[in-house]
Amino acid sequence: MTPQPRSVPESFAFACGDCGHGWEATFQVMFFTDPLDPSGLTTQEYVDEAGRAVRSPLAEAVCPRCGSRKVRVLEAGLAERARKTEHERAAHPPRHRPHLPHRSPERPD
Repeated sequence: MTPQPRSVPESFAFACGDCGHGWEATFQVMFFTDPLDPSGLTTQEYVDEAGRAVRSPLAEAVCPRCGSRKVRVLEAGLAERARKTEHERAAHPPRHRPHLPHRSPERPD
């Protein structure tokens, strides 16, 4: 009987380089060990939130909005923090201070 694979949830944030869309997804990484393989080599498979086996999201990411493959993989939570920061900046724009030219103190002769 084949032992049950162990799984670990792994979350990634993605950002599209073409349209700017950002999203996050969580995958189950399934680890399989072939009991008949004398080397004990372990293979892994990614399973998406819908339960479908998918290729590595690190290598095969596609933007769900525009279909572009110019996708960057980011630390999970980074896309949400960036959106929150952008929203806060829009709500509270920085105060502009007038720029005064630097004056050096006059030197005595």
